[in-house]
Amino acid sequence: MQYEVEATATTTAAAETIFKHLSVAEAWNEWGRFPAATRVREGDEVPNGVGAVRKIGFAREKVVVYDPPRHYAYVVVSWMPLRGYRADVTLEPSGPYTLVRWRAVFEPRYRITGAIARPVMRWIMGSFARRLAWHAGHCEPGCPARLPSAH
Repeated sequence: MQYEVEATATTTAAAETIFKHLSVAEAWNEWGRFPAATRVREGDEVPNGVGAVRKIGFAREKVVVYDPPRHYAYVVVSWMPLRGYRADVTLEPSGPYTLVRWRAVFEPRYRITGAIARPVMRWIMGSFARRLAWHAGHCEPGCPARLPSAH
């Protein structure tokens, strides 16, 4: 059975700024408190674009949609207790705010874990969306998403 979860957050940061924080793997260390996120493969046309692979802890995620500054999506290609995991993050400007919408679809590896996986993933994605939204509006000049190579 496939599950879908969604989380949102609002920020005053511009969609362009938020998108850089999503697409630059090393920026995930700043806002997400991940264990050493790093890009291990460049994208097909741009370094952080479609085809890029990032490593976060034991997991590897591949970028499947890179449409700055509106849509960014990735799939987990290794180490995930879920199958078919795909996350789509859309950025929706509205006046002085940007809505961060983080959606994921997945299938639990084991049927019994489905009831647990959905609320846990909703909580994790909510945390991601809130942290990303807050950080993008407050990040320091040394943040990897602010470096000239962030594209």
